[in-house]
Amino acid sequence: MKGAGKPGAKTGGTGGIITLTTDFGLADPWVRMMKGVILSINPSLSIVDVTHEIPPQDVNKASFFMASIGRYFPEGTIHVCVVDPGVGSGREPVIIQTERCFYVGPNNGVFSTLDSRVKKSVVIKSRRFLTAEVSATFHGRDVFAPVAARLASTPVEEFGPALKKLVKLDRPRPRRRKDGGVSGEIIYFDRFGNAFTNIKKEMLRTAGAARAAVTLRNLEVRGVSPFYRAVPKGTPGAVINGFGLLEIFSPDGNALEEFGLKTGDRVSVGRARKRPR
Repeated sequence: MKGAGKPGAKTGGTGGIITLTTDFGLADPWVRMMKGVILSINPSLSIVDVTHEIPPQDVNKASFFMASIGRYFPEGTIHVCVVDPGVGSGREPVIIQTERCFYVGPNNGVFSTLDSRVKKSVVIKSRRFLTAEVSATFHGRDVFAPVAARLASTPVEEFGPALKKLVKLDRPRPRRRKDGGVSGEIIYFDRFGNAFTNIKKEMLRTAGAARAAVTLRNLEVRGVSPFYRAVPKGTPGAVINGFGLLEIFSPDGNALEEFGLKTGDRVSVGRARKRPR
């Protein structure tokens, strides 16, 4: 991005992008206060809202978002995530530098599976980068917002010592079975009620996606569709979504509500059985 300073370089605060992901919602002023702190420090920064509708304290869902967004932003983008049920406790505030981006937030699992290799991690210790008074309940405003703003023109090492251990969630992993099929589970629902699984498209190529049977609960989907309306309305379908994951959907409907699905439901992909004539 021409003219934009990359975090960690001596740019004098002349540019850069900061994204915000929180569970704050928009009814309260919390997000706007964070933006005010950032822009008061560096008015030239661009702020992008990823989402503020993470369910309260849902670290797992925040981790999914953090693992997914980095590749779609310019190199050097600073991603701030504040889903922080342990705020005010002993959990560490951290900066994570990967090969592409920077991440700022609590060390509570939200940065479990980033989409590029971690190069450097530090614990935020230096108080000169924080607001004058740090509350026990609003580190988004008093710690993470001012740190992100100053990270746009300050080397990572100046914020504190190296992080000893990055907290990682025990995330479910798909597996290939001896029969050639794949087993996984539902990990996320979007606002349309579509069910994201943890089964990646690369695994489906091995399983033979076009001829596969996708089963979960009492449902069976025969084959992976090329688009949403390729199956009749009211019946379950499967598609490879924009994240490269197997997704269960209902055409023009809501799979979550119509089929009684929930996070953690097991999903199996295998060879479809021939139907009796």
